[in-house]
Parts: sequence; C-alpha cells; structure tokens
Amino acid sequence: MKEKALQQARIEASQIRKEGTSVDIGSFFGLPSKVKQLFETNRGITKLYDWQVECLQLKAVQERKNLIYSLPTSGGKTLVAEILIMKELLCYQRDCMLILPFVSIVQEKVQIISEFANELDFIVEEYAGSKGRFPPTKRQKKKSLYIATIEKAHSIVNSLIESNRIDCLGLVVVDELHMIGEGNSRGATLESTLLKILTVKCATQIIGMSATLNNIKDLQTFLQAEVYSNDFRPVTLQEYVKVEDNIFKVNSKALDEDGFLVHERILTFPYTKEITQEDPDHLLGLVTEVIPEKSCLIFCATKKNCENVALLLSKLMCNHQRHLLEVNKDKRRQLLRELQQDGQGKLCPVLEYTVHFGIAYHHSGLTMDERRLIEEAYTSGVLCLLTCTSTLAAGVNLPAKRVILRSPYIGNSFIKFNQYKQMIGRAGRAGIDTSGESILIINSKDKMKVKKLLESPQDRCHSSLGYESGKGIKFFLLSAIGLKIVSTTKEAFEVMKKSLLHIQSSELDIEINSATAEALQFLVDTKLVAQTKSLDNVTLEEIFSLQVTQLGKATFKGSIDHAISCRLYEDLSQAKESLNLTSHLHLIYLVTPYDQAGVITPDWTIYFKQFCKLSDLEMKAAEIIGVPESYIGLKASGQTSRRKVCQTTLHRFYLALMLWQLWNQKSIWEVATNFSQTRGFLQNLLSQSASFASCVFHFCQELEDLWAYQDLLSNFVKKLAYCVTSELLPLMEVPGIKLARAKQLYAAGYQNVTLIAAADIPHLTACVPYLSKRSAKQIISAAKNVVEEKKAALLEEVETLVIVST
Repeated sequence: MKEKALQQARIEASQIRKEGTSVDIGSFFGLPSKVKQLFETNRGITKLYDWQVECLQLKAVQERKNLIYSLPTSGGKTLVAEILIMKELLCYQRDCMLILPFVSIVQEKVQIISEFANELDFIVEEYAGSKGRFPPTKRQKKKSLYIATIEKAHSIVNSLIESNRIDCLGLVVVDELHMIGEGNSRGATLESTLLKILTVKCATQIIGMSATLNNIKDLQTFLQAEVYSNDFRPVTLQEYVKVEDNIFKVNSKALDEDGFLVHERILTFPYTKEITQEDPDHLLGLVTEVIPEKSCLIFCATKKNCENVALLLSKLMCNHQRHLLEVNKDKRRQLLRELQQDGQGKLCPVLEYTVHFGIAYHHSGLTMDERRLIEEAYTSGVLCLLTCTSTLAAGVNLPAKRVILRSPYIGNSFIKFNQYKQMIGRAGRAGIDTSGESILIINSKDKMKVKKLLESPQDRCHSSLGYESGKGIKFFLLSAIGLKIVSTTKEAFEVMKKSLLHIQSSELDIEINSATAEALQFLVDTKLVAQTKSLDNVTLEEIFSLQVTQLGKATFKGSIDHAISCRLYEDLSQAKESLNLTSHLHLIYLVTPYDQAGVITPDWTIYFKQFCKLSDLEMKAAEIIGVPESYIGLKASGQTSRRKVCQTTLHRFYLALMLWQLWNQKSIWEVATNFSQTRGFLQNLLSQSASFASCVFHFCQELEDLWAYQDLLSNFVKKLAYCVTSELLPLMEVPGIKLARAKQLYAAGYQNVTLIAAADIPHLTACVPYLSKRSAKQIISAAKNVVEEKKAALLEEVETLVIVST
C-alpha cells in the first residue's frame, strides 16, 4: 500500500512538471534557480560541502525513501534538510513538517524560513506553545511548512489522520532524531508520531537528522530507512583536559593506563600568586588567549555558577586587563540600553557589570528577549564570551573558537558522553576558523572518571515508550485506538511489534506482549477505552474490539496526559458548580499545569504575603478552590495544621498567583522579585500554562457537560499566552515580536500586522529604538507570512462556500 502511494506521489509530481504548473526547475538539485540565489543573499552560502552534495544525490533521496543521516555537531545537517523541504514544497507540491526539540528553536526557524516563504510563495506555520490550528488549514494553492515542537507535531499528525488528510503531508523532517531515546514523555511522543505515520500506510517520507550513534541500525529498522553517515566537520577540533596547572591533549595515543594523559603544554598567561588565589582554575588565562579577537564559551554546572564565573572574570579583567573595556565600548553600551528597554526600565545588575567587558551569562533564568539580544550581540562580536549551562549546546547555534567546560558535572550529575560531545561540538566557527579547541577542567579525583568518559563508545539510543512502567505505550495506544488505527486487541499487539521498543525488547528486557496487555488493561480500568468481545471471532485466540470512551477521546484530542485526565475532568466538573467569575483568578488556576506543581516548593512566607494582597472576592475564589487563608498563615508562621489540604492544589495555586500578577500587567521583573523566582522561570511557566490552557480547551470541546468552558476558554487562551492588553495582541502573533518590541512598534504607529508587513526596513529601524536592519528584515518577513497565511485561509474558506452553494 505504501509503495503504491509513494508511486502515485511521484507520478503526480512528474505530471506537475510536465504540465508546467510548477515553478521553473533549475540545476540546484532540481529546485528553481531562485532558491540558490536566496541561500546566497540570505545566508551567504555559495557552495555546499562535498558530503551535502553526496547526500542530496543519494538514490534513497531520489526515490523518496525514508532516510537517516548522521554527522557530528556543526557538520551542516540543517542545510540538507532545508533543501529537501524546499523541493517537497515547490517541486512535489506537498506540505511538509519540520520537527524541532524546543519552542525557542521553532520560533527562530519560523523567522528565518519566512524570508524564503515570501519569495517562493509558500506558507510557514508555527506550532509551539499555544500556537497552531488543528487540523491545519486545508489549502488548494499554496503549500504549507509546519514548524513544530515534538508535542505539537504529534497533534498535527493525529488531526491529519483523523481528517483523512495524512497523504497531503509529503515530508516529515526530524531534527535531533536521537531524542527518541530521551527516556521521557518527549521521546515517547516522538516515537508515537513516527510509528503512526509508518502504520497508516501513507506516502509521507521521513527524514531524520541525528548525532552519531552506536546502534543507528535499530532506528534504521524501525523507520524502514536508508542510512547515510559521515564524520565530516567543517573545522578540526582539538580536545584538551586541564588538571591543576597542566593542560593535556586528548587523542587515541594520549590515553595511557598509568598517567591518564600525555602532557601537552602550560598556560602562557603570566599568573601571579594573587591572581591564582582569585582564579585557581586559571580561567582568565584560558579566556584571554582567545578574546577579544575571537569568541569563547564557558559551560558551567549550574545557573548560579554561570553568573559567578561571569562576575569573577569581569572583576579580574578590571584589575588586570582593563584595556578590554575599550573594545566595542559604544556597542556594548547600546546593548545594555536595549536590555533595559526590553526589561521595561529594569536591568540585571550582573549583566550591567559584565557586558562592559564583553561578557554575559546565558541560561534559562533569562527571558527569551534577553537571550535573543545576548545571542545577537555574541554572533555580531559585540560580546566575545558567554558563560552558559549545557542547554545552550542543545539549543541555538552559537559556535566559538574555544569552548571551556568548567567542570565534568551538570548540576550534581557527572557528565554523559553525548552531553560532552554536544558541548565541545560548539568549538570552531565554520567559515571563520580552520580549527576549534575544547578544554575540560577537572580535579585530580575525577581523573579516572574522565578517562572512562573519553574512552566511551558512541551513545546508544533506546525507545522511550516503556518509560515510567509503560506510560508511553498507554499514551500511544490510546490515540491509536481513538484514531481507529487500532480497533481490536489483536491489532494492538500487531502494531506494537512495529515499534522501536519491540526491536529493542531483548536488550531492554521487556516482553512486548505483556507490556501491551498491561497498557490496554490500564486504559480499560481508567474508563478511557471500552472493550467488548468481537462478534466475528474466527480464531481460537480471544479477540476484543476496542473503542475510546468520550473521556478517552477528549484525553487524546486534548493531548492531556492520561495519568491526570480523570483528575482534570473531576476538577473541571466540580469547579463548574461554583466557578468564581468575578475575576479571571479561578480560571487561571484551572489551567495551571499539574506537572509544574511538582517542580516548586512554596516559600510559605512569600505565599502568605502575596495571598494577603488579594481582594475579598479573590480570596473567596481561593476558598472555593480549596486554599484556606488560615492554613497558609499557619505554615508561614512555622506551625502545623490539623486541617487536611491537598498539596497539589496548594502548589498549583501558588503558581496561579504568579500568573495572576502577570495577567494584571505587572512586569516580569516585579513578579520575579515578589516570588524570588528567575524571570526565565516565570516566562516558562506562562508558556507552559498557555499551552496547557489550549489543551484543556480541546479537551472540553469533546465533552458536552463541559460546554461552558468552551466559551470561556476560546479567547482566554490567546490572551494568557501573552498577558498583554488587547491592542497589542495582533502584534504578538508575529514570530519574533515580544512584549517590549510590540510596545515599541505600537508607539511608532505600527498597530497591526498589515502595517508591519508593508513597512520598509529604513523607516522601521528609524522609528523603533535599537532595532537592527537584520531584525527589521526578519520581522517584516514574518509579518508578511502571517498576512499571507490569513489571506490564504480566507480564500480557502470562500472557495469552499462557493463549492457548497453551487
């Protein structure tokens, strides 16, 4: 069936070219010549690496077979994916989906690809957080590229299968395919998405990009794919380990049984006893060998350590390298003004000091606006050193001449091989450096651990479906039954045998039939699935038909964790009897994510202080929810209470109070101070809550008795996502525009998306403070894409109405 569908897709694409209805085909891998020009003008790419040419000319690519290609970090994998996406959109005239691991990367990629979309006449749609339509808008003319997080990609595939439109999806590209082995819900969700595509026999091609793995053959078998691997790296990488005063070179010959590593060199920086006492790890010397002419990254074990190291180096430079203050002096001052502008007049005191020396910290405690400004400043050379956590290595592409790992630990855990490789993979800037360096700083006590790390084989990637006692199996089967991919117990056992989990069952010591039976029994016991004996039982083996209940349907369509769906239903049902609508506080509590309540321990003194600021009506809402003032007061004073109060409810309401203040237009700085939290934590909480609110909305749409929430949540979800006044909401729809920028644009007269789309770059940069030409170009392109998307959706709606009326 799948071969027939693929053959039909090839015939249709060939017919499009013969009839001349497609765009002109050029010599750039069968793409229009304009695509090559855009890569040159927008990216400065004039020539592809040899491996990229080889990969694009593979027989598997030409025959539209599934493909996995594997290279080291910074090898140029993304460009190949983008060319294949363009080919699918423009030549085969079919929609595509690009799956990325993080919301921030989705937003960044939407901005970048929007410049191509406007020129090449296709639509880019963002699916992250609360953004995205389900099912996606059906378009007759323009084709769509869905850029999605793992979770949103799963929902897109579900909605396309349910609406019988999965064959419209010509290509799915998965970045960081090895995340399928993360061992958590994200890995399970990714495997579920791909397993559904493989099971429904559609003509969708799957292409996965991956780091080098030791068991890539398992993924090859699972995806029925060809594999292309290469060890190419655009710049050579030299690894070093620093132990006390000595730096050792790492290579296969350097590892010995007794001395650990062969001595390479000592520091060139003239250290005095005084400096050594302040800087025992010699960071100043390691850094000033590189900066300010070239860039450097220092990976630290914790967020606090990032800030401390940035401050330490700045103070050392102030005392011993003061000439560094003169480098890019004016541009650094401008960066501080922009950070202050984005912070609505507030500026982090650490950054206020360190930026003058070309140093900044980068971790999840910063807002996305702050991170964007710091990343842009680093890329342009205004900043030459970032102290960061390991998340930067897995996120945005910020290479450096030298990468320093401050210790072999992430938090309190010893570093894993793939984490180490990902971090040192940032060393070396393609097109700028011919080589890159990494230096791992260790204590003598960790020598043998590090030796073992460096001698480790490549990572193995294992299925995540079995995480938390088969939670991923239950997750997959519920939606597979709901989508009618599986309709009997026999089919459930059969489909699970196509999974990566089954391929690796012996290695993981999992009996797949037992695990499947256990998952099915759980779904039946929790009343998410109904099981009845089949009437056409023609074998001796007992076969039961399976069907989702209404609650089960709401659970999978709302992308609600099945472990909390019953509780969510109970909470919503109970709340509707006494829902307090004198303010939005009760509603905000109901969409505060359950899982976030488990990651925070309330400071009871802060809790009581902020609780007491509520009005009488808001306190009444708290009482209805189940959060009594007396209980919090006792906890704040260090006393115990005999009254039983649900701890999850208390924790969720504590988070809801933070959201409530953001909802009421308090700045993220003020709320962060009020609750002693980082700005990044609050922004992430807001994003998670908006996403969960969207899930709750879809959940309620499937349950008639929760009809009231459908009306209440429809506009509430969008407003919660941004927590801005109504006039700024339209501007926030444009990828890359955050609160501070929206206010600037609105004040400059750009009060809707259409006006931004029609703007010219010089006028926009002149009207909006601290807006670079590059950022202005991306904002205009993104706004044009939003306008085109809305226009296309309206045209489709009109054409549908015309067809119906005739």
